[in-house]
Amino acid sequence: MQNENYVTYDPRLPKYKTYLTKIIIYLILFMYLAELYFNAIYSDKAIILLGAKWNEGITNGQYWRFITPTFLHGNLIHLFLNLFAVHIFGTELESIYGSIRFSAVFLLTSWGAILASYTFSSGIAIGASGTVFGIIGCLVVFYFKQRKKVSGAIMRFKSMYTLVIINLVFGFLIPKIDNFAHLGGLITGIIIGWFLCPAYYTEKNELTQIVTVNEKSKPFSIAASITIVASLLYLLTKYSIGLHIAKII
Repeated sequence: MQNENYVTYDPRLPKYKTYLTKIIIYLILFMYLAELYFNAIYSDKAIILLGAKWNEGITNGQYWRFITPTFLHGNLIHLFLNLFAVHIFGTELESIYGSIRFSAVFLLTSWGAILASYTFSSGIAIGASGTVFGIIGCLVVFYFKQRKKVSGAIMRFKSMYTLVIINLVFGFLIPKIDNFAHLGGLITGIIIGWFLCPAYYTEKNELTQIVTVNEKSKPFSIAASITIVASLLYLLTKYSIGLHIAKII
């Protein structure tokens, strides 16, 4: 005898393809090859020319340095640790957010990480770890907001939260780690994640009694993401190029 109140629940969320994460990984690998070619691993001058965070350059209008350091790395260990993190957490976030919203998260957390480093640290800095912290911050917010709606969200939230704490502690214990970039990326990721986090509603098929999860906030968050990305890229290019033209004139 079948219980008429029985409902089959399908906890799977809508998922997106993760093209952008793959492109980012390829770009990071390409830039590392460029570093090797120009011997930038051992030369501050060369790594600055390739786009490292350099406070003097940013102060003089080279605002692309708020983004480009994310794609540069100091050695193979640094490279592969960040590539692994981008692959794992970037793929997870992009599959939830989609490529458009993920692009906003990636650019803004990169900017937030480098801005914090620029504000509080005078040293040359490179690496995607600040952005990775931002991506994880977005995931923390997502699983926190969906903790009562999505199966396994509470466990995932706890694991992400623990991961953040452990990595922050290690960052302060290990020398030559730009903790300001980590904190800047994390805080930016939490803020942007709160506003762009997808919202869901459930829908039951009366024939099959299967409950599916659908997203209801897609149009607004995608429009907001496009605006954010376009505005940030416009500001980075316009004011950087404008200042250099003014210097030439």
